[in-house]
Amino acid sequence: MRVVAGVVLAAAAVAVVPGVASADDPEFPRNGVVPPGTYRITRNPSNVVGSPVENCDLQVFVDGRTVVLVCGGSSRSGRQAPVGPDETYATFDGLPYGLDLRDIDPRQGLWSGTLNIPGTPILAPYPLAGISLFRR
Repeated sequence: MRVVAGVVLAAAAVAVVPGVASADDPEFPRNGVVPPGTYRITRNPSNVVGSPVENCDLQVFVDGRTVVLVCGGSSRSGRQAPVGPDETYATFDGLPYGLDLRDIDPRQGLWSGTLNIPGTPILAPYPLAGISLFRR
């Protein structure tokens, strides 16, 4: 009887663990929104050309919608809009380009992406404009 009970418990544990392991972390849900904080924008390793937003900061506010792109002494306010469970678009006032970002590891504040043309599905290829974000 103990052997049967042990097998049943082991089977139940194996059946439950994958569901728990893949569940969203409540602190960092996969909702396509970059969590609040300041992120350093760097060149993605596949990017051989560079990016106009390289070495800038992306500041995300607590409301999860408002963002500011800070490059040197200038800044542009903008908005982020989730487009999937691990993807968001960030657009900036007065700029002809935005950011298409995908989460790599939201717990560590890691995101990657490329430039896009706001309001269109047009994305710059990673070798030309790929970027990475790291939470500061």
